[in-house]
Amino acid sequence: METRRLGRSGVKISPLVLGTLNFGSATGRREAYRMVDAALEAGVNLIDCADVYAGGESEGILGAALARDGKRDQVLVTSKVGLPAGPDPNERGNSRYHIIRSCEQSLKRLQTDRIDIYFLHRTDFSVPQEESLAALDLLMRQGKILYAACSTHPPWRTVEALMLAERHGYPKFVCEQAPYNLLDRRAENEIVPMCRAFDLGLLCWSPLAQGQLAGRYNEAGRFPAGSRAAMKAVYGERVTTEGIRAAREAAEHFAGRGFSPAQLAVAWLLSQPGVTGVLLGPRTPDQLSELLGAAEVSLSAEDLEFCDRLVPPGRFVSDHFNTSGWMK
Repeated sequence: METRRLGRSGVKISPLVLGTLNFGSATGRREAYRMVDAALEAGVNLIDCADVYAGGESEGILGAALARDGKRDQVLVTSKVGLPAGPDPNERGNSRYHIIRSCEQSLKRLQTDRIDIYFLHRTDFSVPQEESLAALDLLMRQGKILYAACSTHPPWRTVEALMLAERHGYPKFVCEQAPYNLLDRRAENEIVPMCRAFDLGLLCWSPLAQGQLAGRYNEAGRFPAGSRAAMKAVYGERVTTEGIRAAREAAEHFAGRGFSPAQLAVAWLLSQPGVTGVLLGPRTPDQLSELLGAAEVSLSAEDLEFCDRLVPPGRFVSDHFNTSGWMK
């Protein structure tokens, strides 16, 4: 698999990234182990996780999976901090207190001495960024994290953090992780230009628009049992009549090409300017195998023009920023 430079870090990553949101919930431990092994065998060298996935169980499963046969050093591991991890008011946000404690807990669950890329999961408007950056600086000096990054941050907030880091000698973010897919292209308005201007990597989450681009929903508001949209209201909000329609049109347009709608969705993202990697969030080894095939899909200029007509650049028909706290 080819590699791409992750922003200013200089680290080379595979453009396909294994996401572990389902580990410990929809995906059991044994299947998760198989998926980690398959991803590594296919050339994936970045696995994404977070402290809140399955209440910390995702980190535990990933740590155990990589501890087998000494696989930890074959891959870069990420984690995140910021979303509510418990009922206590200090078990959330980007305070020094929460960042330091959460990192220590993540390291234990991951069975590792370092987190390669540590993300602020969302921005925290109630905490001065100097405090958050100082906490990341301490963790970096201790060797507990190697790089700092941000996820679903407002572009102005990210640039402010870069300027504060320049002024005070704090770690600079090396990449942004943002929702970006064919049904929600708002990242192209400011996030993508910012990443390209400031040499930040861009990792894209929800590439299948929460399964809409894989054809998993037939009607907005009526979801299959066990589907992501049926789990939480914020997930269900993302499935729309317009999104389902656009996904069907795309599937019809590309029918007979020898690749699946899900592979198309990932391949389209990989072809977009400024994109470093795409986070895959499979539930099963079979789904992972299918998605890994997207690396072999090539789209023509005519194909890309069709996609631009379907959902014009910068527009959206499915809201994947609905947990951002800032995108309107």
